[in-house]
Amino acid sequence: MTDSTVEIESRMRLMESFSLPLESLIRTLLEVEGMRVHSVTSRVKSKTSIMRKLERSDRSREFGDITDVLGIRVVTYFPDEVDAIGNLIEREFEVDIDNSIDKRTLLDPDRFGYLSLHYVLQLDAGRSALPEYSGYKGLKFELQIRSILQHAWAEIEHDLSYKPSVSVPSEIKRRFSRLAGLLELVDAEFLGIRNEIDRTSRSALVVDEIEFDVARLLSRSASIELPNWPQDWTEANYLAAAGQSGRGLLVLDRVLIPIPGGGRFEPCDLLGPNGELIHVRRARTSASFGHLFNQALVSTELLLRSAEARNSFIELVSDRSVDRRLPADFSPRVVVLSFPSNEAPEVSMREIPAAARITLARVSQALEDLGVTLYIVGIGASQ
Repeated sequence: MTDSTVEIESRMRLMESFSLPLESLIRTLLEVEGMRVHSVTSRVKSKTSIMRKLERSDRSREFGDITDVLGIRVVTYFPDEVDAIGNLIEREFEVDIDNSIDKRTLLDPDRFGYLSLHYVLQLDAGRSALPEYSGYKGLKFELQIRSILQHAWAEIEHDLSYKPSVSVPSEIKRRFSRLAGLLELVDAEFLGIRNEIDRTSRSALVVDEIEFDVARLLSRSASIELPNWPQDWTEANYLAAAGQSGRGLLVLDRVLIPIPGGGRFEPCDLLGPNGELIHVRRARTSASFGHLFNQALVSTELLLRSAEARNSFIELVSDRSVDRRLPADFSPRVVVLSFPSNEAPEVSMREIPAAARITLARVSQALEDLGVTLYIVGIGASQ
């Protein structure tokens, strides 16, 4: 091991700063594809665990050789969703084939055990070139995909410290075999039940609930007024004009502030007259709406969680404007999402793609849980 302790701590802080944007990115990709999952979680290995792994190796290893410092776990409801999500992940990320493995194929048909699909990944070239991800270029992470019953098996097995490679009495082997078979049967039965339910009204009920939440959100009236957006203007043109419109809007487009431990993020496109974080995009597709919604959530979470990020934001506002100052105890309380609308300043439900409504409902609830109010403001076109 040649990495110093300081270098290892620095790399671990970078991994920790990467975990939240990465987790949000994977949620967005799943939602855009209409894939509902039980959970998406992340964890970063402890310094003690990393040091132990480096020191016990029988060959010289560097921090960069450890591919699971940052781990993401996707837990699905049903076993057939594991491969579907795997196909999505392979399209969206650069896969380290040599270190990725489908552990489900390692078991013989007559053996017991419940394993998952493992990938070692990094951001692809296109996503690494984006400002919000450029600081994480080349960082490898592990992603596990398993069904909720596979997850239950793994957690209980881990708690019992049971390892199939250890010699155990035949009776315990038989009991584990029965449990493994039972879980496979339960997985298959749940899958069959889901397919039956899908032929009924469940999907319609879920859609109704989401649309109710989105309709309630769209009914809120914001005090923010934004200028019209000519069709031939780029986003940069529009934001520059908004900053000169006399509405008390400060342009912060493409201005990045550091994340403690490494990386940078864009706090918002415009700062409103009362400290509102305004995010603007000419959104048309589910993916572009999803990017807008999740970018707002991630940047708000980062500002709320990090005093250092808030202080950097306060300094940024002072540097960018001679007459704008944020209070020393500033904390985000209002977030505004804005995009062109035929009914501006209002937005109709039909202008937001169905898949994006799922993301919007989740983002709104997440912000509400953080004590932040979300508003949607439509932008009109110039006459």
